[in-house]
Amino acid sequence: MQTETAYSHAPAAPDNNSIAALAKMGEVWKERAQVKNEEFEVEMMYSTEYDDFLDRLIPFHQHPRYGELDDDMRTKILSSGWIAYNEKTIDIESKIISPVCNEIIYGTLPGTQDETIKWLAAQTLTDEAYHVLMVIQTARLARTQRGLLDLRLPSFDLVNQIELEAAKYPEHWQKKIVRAVACICSEVFISDYLSLLSDADDVQPVNKITTEAHRKDELAHSGIFRHLTKEIVRHLTPRELAFFAQLLPRPMRWFASQELSVWETILQQLDYEHTKEVIGDIRAEAEVALFRVDFSELIELAEETGLLNTSEGRESFEAEGLLSNEPSMTKPGRPSLAVNMK
Repeated sequence: MQTETAYSHAPAAPDNNSIAALAKMGEVWKERAQVKNEEFEVEMMYSTEYDDFLDRLIPFHQHPRYGELDDDMRTKILSSGWIAYNEKTIDIESKIISPVCNEIIYGTLPGTQDETIKWLAAQTLTDEAYHVLMVIQTARLARTQRGLLDLRLPSFDLVNQIELEAAKYPEHWQKKIVRAVACICSEVFISDYLSLLSDADDVQPVNKITTEAHRKDELAHSGIFRHLTKEIVRHLTPRELAFFAQLLPRPMRWFASQELSVWETILQQLDYEHTKEVIGDIRAEAEVALFRVDFSELIELAEETGLLNTSEGRESFEAEGLLSNEPSMTKPGRPSLAVNMK
């Protein structure tokens, strides 16, 4: 960020607990990493008798029109939901997490010069590459089996919002912080999608196995990025720290997008006759479903790092609805294809 500032790259203190914790996490990677397991044959496990996705994860599944769907359209919508889930996962892994892991490996983020930190970032990068492979395989299978090879999705709101936010700031270190906090939010909180899909009895078996493998890695990543964040925060200049505290809660709202533009495009390509009505109704109700996001882990991290003790941090967490009993711009009661797809 500000490489000319010695404070930004000060060596870690000798009694650093985060470095010790990260070292222990790195030692168990070869046992816990899913990429180390024997690969499963996805083609052999697919069955058209199962749905590819869960109704409750469709943002309009409680709309009256959803109950009117015939079996063929419902199946295509659910399979399209699974494809969108996977394509968004690819964006998160490739456009949000991997670039920050590379920054850490090269030591260009404050507090990331320690070799243990680089080691953990390289392990995480390997995990994420395997996740991309897994979801590409399962999405390709769903496209083939369900006749959706021509389905094309637009850019996700999540990625668009990160780019728009980064473009607001003139300095390179500010843009780096925008991308870093998006990565941290993605890794620190675990979407309920992974547990809902991996625990469901009525969903495609190969999709259950894929999401369970992904979930196991992400549970480890959450702890890793909590400690990485503590190291980064410890090495920020006062100016960087204030900006970091201000930006940290903001990505939660981006992750909570219901991705209605994506869904509108999907339904149009499926020739669904009530697309305008259904998407219009959901858009009028809430484009952002913050109530679907468990951001308690992020609040705990902000407390542990002292960021909630800063005026910038507390004001920003309150403004984003993370410390309020009534999150702004959201209404409870309707699950969505939103939040962290990982």
